[in-house]
Amino acid sequence: MDQKKPGGRTLAGDAYEAIRQSIRTGAVKPGDRLRFADLQALCGMSVTPVREALARLTAEGFTVLDDHRGYSVAVLSLEELRDITAARQLCEGEALRLSVTKGDGDWEAGLIAAHHLMARIPQARDDIPSAMREDWEARHATFHAALIAACGSPILLEICEKLFSRADRYRRMSVSLSGGTRDVTGEHRRLMELALARDAEGAAAALREHYGRTAAALEGFFKA
Repeated sequence: MDQKKPGGRTLAGDAYEAIRQSIRTGAVKPGDRLRFADLQALCGMSVTPVREALARLTAEGFTVLDDHRGYSVAVLSLEELRDITAARQLCEGEALRLSVTKGDGDWEAGLIAAHHLMARIPQARDDIPSAMREDWEARHATFHAALIAACGSPILLEICEKLFSRADRYRRMSVSLSGGTRDVTGEHRRLMELALARDAEGAAAALREHYGRTAAALEGFFKA
């Protein structure tokens, strides 16, 4: 049984966050083998919470289990990118359409606040312009969650959250490949403006296009 920590946290939950962050930031690369001794050292924990964390990461598609080699970081592929993008366009597009239709004043205020906080800091790191800032990514996730928060379906929101997380490594790759040619700030501002204007269909179409641009930035990389 997973050991509880103060505040309701668990050792397995902390191990999950530590390993997932290493995968997200590229500290461990796609295809790299994950050795329990290394992960225990990373997390400062025994093997049990690490094993539980790996089981969760595998269920979410971040790691894979081979009976002969053990756990490794899931590889990235054009096929998965296209699949994730299509699923996000379908699910999040509908969630945004519903959110714009049903959202009240509190939803509008939350969306404006989330966009304001995201827009206050740059996306790229000062020391590595091709890398994404972690604080920007956190605010970026909050903004996208705020867009669809009023859709009225907890199940749909859960699906969208998992898809957003699954797309994370591809999103980070697209930042390094776009070369600063993409106006991500303008795309986010337009999404907010369409949502606040109660243009449900226009906002959903803009969101689908937004995700399509991320996929397009990576198509050449996978085809090279």
